[in-house]
Amino acid sequence: MRVGVVGLGATGGLFATHLAHHHEVHVIARGARGAHALTSGLHVTGHAELSAELPPEQVHLLDAPDAAPPSLGLDALLLCVKAHQVGPIVPMLEGLLSPSGVVVYLGNGLGVVERLARAVPGHVAAASSTHGAMQGEGCTSIWTGPGEVAMAAWPGGAPQHAVESVAACIEGAGLAVKRVLDARQQIWTKALLNIAINPLCALAGVRNGEMLQTSLFDAGVGLLLEAEQVGRRDGVNLPDIDVLVGLMVDVLGATSENRCSMLEDVRAGRPTEIDALNGFIVNLAEHQGLMAIQNAQVTALIHALSQ
Repeated sequence: MRVGVVGLGATGGLFATHLAHHHEVHVIARGARGAHALTSGLHVTGHAELSAELPPEQVHLLDAPDAAPPSLGLDALLLCVKAHQVGPIVPMLEGLLSPSGVVVYLGNGLGVVERLARAVPGHVAAASSTHGAMQGEGCTSIWTGPGEVAMAAWPGGAPQHAVESVAACIEGAGLAVKRVLDARQQIWTKALLNIAINPLCALAGVRNGEMLQTSLFDAGVGLLLEAEQVGRRDGVNLPDIDVLVGLMVDVLGATSENRCSMLEDVRAGRPTEIDALNGFIVNLAEHQGLMAIQNAQVTALIHALSQ
């Protein structure tokens, strides 16, 4: 299978390295990690030790001199970038994909899959990943906790057989895949966990597992409950709140040594995904005539911290 991975952060590097052992992988990236992929290859440490060397023609640096968006005819394209980084990629999608190619967003955030589905109708699949990973030196991803990739067909998106081909591709590369029926439920469930965990760990400067031992956990449950109620009013068929809290505990335990991406972004002075998570909930609540006060507070605090 001819697979593209956009973004070589912790998640992008994890997926690209695994897939490169089984498929023709093209990475599309910017900055130092893209350059390291070209000169030193891809590496995974932690839960597993893997390396992959890519031919130069399979590493596409968007910020190289005179760089132009590549035309690759990909069977699958995994977008492993932040929600706010999707916009510049959208105009490239038609050139990157084959006529039957499937685009999968593996980042955090709400509203992204809908945007992609409008841009390339008939090509989008819904997915979420619970693999814990952090960036290491060079182009190394530290795999801090194995999880799974949940995949589903999206209304008006790629056909089921194409979604299944991508699921089998990822699964065959050694990353567990769960097939789900309700795409919107899956995306919202993952986002709710990020909404509850990421901003609080970023504000407190702690690893995920430390939330379980402090009052941050109760604050996270408050964010989760408020966002869950907004989702239900928007017609999302979410699990019961007790199930969601149980999932939150499981994720915190499985990724206990992980520093969430929002904490990493705050420390590095990079833009965060707060507007696609808690900020999205605040805006949606306003459209419903409600106030998501707790989510509004952490959104404001993350913005203040990031300035």
